[in-house]
Amino acid sequence: MKKLLLLLFAFTAYNLSFSQCTPDPLYADSSWGIWPDEQTNFMSGDIGVAYQQIVNFKVPLDAGDIDSAFAGVPVDSVVLNNVSNLPPGISYACNVPSCTWYGDSAGCANIDGMPTTNGSFQITLDITGWVTIFFNPFPQTFTYDGYVINIGPVGIDSYHLTTNTLKLDNAIPNPANNECKVQFVSGKNVLVNYKLTNLLGEIIESYPINGVRGVNDVYINTSLLQNGVYMYSISDGSQELTKRLIVNH
Repeated sequence: MKKLLLLLFAFTAYNLSFSQCTPDPLYADSSWGIWPDEQTNFMSGDIGVAYQQIVNFKVPLDAGDIDSAFAGVPVDSVVLNNVSNLPPGISYACNVPSCTWYGDSAGCANIDGMPTTNGSFQITLDITGWVTIFFNPFPQTFTYDGYVINIGPVGIDSYHLTTNTLKLDNAIPNPANNECKVQFVSGKNVLVNYKLTNLLGEIIESYPINGVRGVNDVYINTSLLQNGVYMYSISDGSQELTKRLIVNH
């Protein structure tokens, strides 16, 4: 049942718009779904440029449309409780005041605003779904984190998380003066070893990071480094990724 509800709420969770949007009739005949899906992901944006992402979704009437093991289990409703970690300057609201959608209903969503900060932002959705089991309503609340919004010149492209996912971002800014930020994406909670070296291979700094599933931030203090080219890398024990950093005071 947990897997079933996860799949169900993954698409209803994008009901991010009290703005003026009308469900696209293109999806009206679908039994269920969310558009765009995870692999397409949300569109990227830039600082100071108006951002808008329209999302369409369809809630199934029967849970068996998602998983045949639950055929005959009615879907009552899905409730979006909260959306967190949106890029600064971007907000959401539901197309219905209660943020509740019933089985077999179609909806649309609009995420919009004026981004103010560069980075890769992994969206977290807190959702409660209701199904009827033995004539009784059954709720389950969960958190879904399958989408990312990229703002500005970031190196993390749209991705679909698997347990083997490990992606390393370009430093921002690069060249760096006093400090820069590096982001990496991990498909699971894992201990990651971070290392910064010069071009001779000499280690400038190195330490372990408790990486979490999704986007992780690493801040590099470059204020005391000499001008030049450095290499930063992360490793989870099975993969090692390396990128270049330029320091210019």
